[in-house]
Amino acid sequence: MPTGKKTVPATFEETREWLSRRVASSPRPLPAGRFPHILEEAVQEGFSRDHLLNTLDMWLNYGYCRIIDPITQDIELTEEGMRYFY
Repeated sequence: MPTGKKTVPATFEETREWLSRRVASSPRPLPAGRFPHILEEAVQEGFSRDHLLNTLDMWLNYGYCRIIDPITQDIELTEEGMRYFY
């Protein structure tokens, strides 16, 4: 039975789209501790951690979110991020 993991490495665009969909489908506002769980789920699905962190950097640069815990890489969405994701 397939595990759902990516058999071919995902591109940056595929990773960004997947991560955006997961954040958008999360409860509003994004609960504390939810984003690290999403990152771990993405890694288990076979997405590159580098692509995931590059996507997070892009969102930080666009002002969509801010880091609230640098150890776990937990984020909080800004007003701009709320408009973008929801």
